[in-house]
Amino acid sequence: MYDEHNMYHWLQLNELNILRYSVVLELFFGVTGILVAFYSRSNAVLLDGCYSLLCTLTMMANVRISQIVKLPPSPESPYGYPTLEPLMLFFEGIILLGLCLALLSFSVCKLITGGYIPEFDLALAYEIFSTIIGGATATLFFLLHRSKPSPLIYFECQEWLVDSAVSAAATAAFAIAYRLGNSHPITPFIDSILTIALLLFLVGLPLKTLHKNFKQLLLKDVVTPELLESTKKVIAKQWDAQQINISMIWLGRWLWVNVEITIHNDTLPTKEEFESIRAKAEHAISSICQYYRLQFSFSFQNST
Repeated sequence: MYDEHNMYHWLQLNELNILRYSVVLELFFGVTGILVAFYSRSNAVLLDGCYSLLCTLTMMANVRISQIVKLPPSPESPYGYPTLEPLMLFFEGIILLGLCLALLSFSVCKLITGGYIPEFDLALAYEIFSTIIGGATATLFFLLHRSKPSPLIYFECQEWLVDSAVSAAATAAFAIAYRLGNSHPITPFIDSILTIALLLFLVGLPLKTLHKNFKQLLLKDVVTPELLESTKKVIAKQWDAQQINISMIWLGRWLWVNVEITIHNDTLPTKEEFESIRAKAEHAISSICQYYRLQFSFSFQNST
């Protein structure tokens, strides 16, 4: 019972505080990672630190975006600010992809020129600590996202999951290198090979982020056919409609729903009928999305 109570308390944290916590923690790992990389001369640790520091900058932008997108429509912005989230995440994907490509080229050059031997003991201690904290944070963010779905929190969860996976892989590689010793012929190449392998793994995250959010900016990130069909059935049970066309697209955390209904015999629904169908449609939509905009439009068709 005690554990359940504590978990419930954590899940009640609002999004802004969650993102601020992530910013502070990533900043700590970013600065310490770069310092450890400087003293250990490890490109893999440098990658880990630069990744964390870059995530810090994007998280700071995410904190501000999380406040803006919840603002109601205004005369200056009659549709609100739903495109800010996919636009921000799109640029974050470009930045992460650029970082991956730059470090990849640098590591390949180091590998070709014969490799090098960093201070594996210092690098190993840092990566063990990073793996433990990163894994715990990724798990916490995953639980928070399940309780209060948010694309920004989900993005942070992905970043922490990737960060902890990178640290775990680096821990294993550094442990092997530490065990082999500096005199082993493979040791000088371990850090470069590890960095290249991690970059090939990391590049999938910015590519996925770019693809998804570019689709949203093009208004092509549609919902599943099952949700469309279930919403259509809810409406069809209430009105004698000739045709029901529903479009649903994602823009960040917002789901935009447009329902076009063709009605028999120029008969408008009563106020009670309209409120009933709207409430049932909102119930179906709110089961998968907390933030949505629902718009109805009508046309008439005489029966012959």
